[in-house]
Amino acid sequence: MLFCRYIALCLLLLPAMAVARDTIVELDDGSTVKVFLFEPSKEHGDGPWPLCVLMPGGDGNEYVARAQFWLGKELATRGWMIAVPVSPTNTPFTGANGQKIPKVIKHLQESPDIRPGRALLVGVSTGGSSALELAAQHPEQYFGVVAVPGMMKDLSLIGDMKQLPVYLRVAEDDIFRWNQHMPALADALRTGGARVDAALVPDARHVFQLDWDNLHPWLESLQTSASRLPTGK
Repeated sequence: MLFCRYIALCLLLLPAMAVARDTIVELDDGSTVKVFLFEPSKEHGDGPWPLCVLMPGGDGNEYVARAQFWLGKELATRGWMIAVPVSPTNTPFTGANGQKIPKVIKHLQESPDIRPGRALLVGVSTGGSSALELAAQHPEQYFGVVAVPGMMKDLSLIGDMKQLPVYLRVAEDDIFRWNQHMPALADALRTGGARVDAALVPDARHVFQLDWDNLHPWLESLQTSASRLPTGK
């Protein structure tokens, strides 16, 4: 499967990367979620930093979470505190399992290193889909969503998106035909009031290299907005 080959390739990069620290978040229902954390690089000061949750793809297990460390490290260099949760059920963070994420965020934001209030959701493939679903259910809790790619099968979940910024990219020749469904998704998000930046990525089939020249200014605009918000908003 293309996504599995992508994971294996990403894992080859791990020895050259800084090791993330991990923590166990205990939830009020007695369950736990393991989370890997990457702090921003030194030029971004000593914090507190805005939180970015990097949703794992696939079934959300630790293997897949570690395969996305390359993206977590890249986002950390751009001023975000990165949290990569591991699914305790080996299933994607959707449905009831997805409702653990707002609780994880609340717990992590008790740290003096992390700015309270809204967080950014980022995901690749299944992770992007999970991020979109979570944001549709709780748009007021997030700065924005980066789904590269991501898809929502149930568009009825999209209600008032409260002007939430959404950065959506899907491969032009997506092997799962997400390219065919992207226009309807983008339209539904816009109808709900989201501010959508959506495009197809040429010469790609599902997972692709990110266009940081395009994505970085988009992320910077969110950080500017975050710095203007009162603490906890």
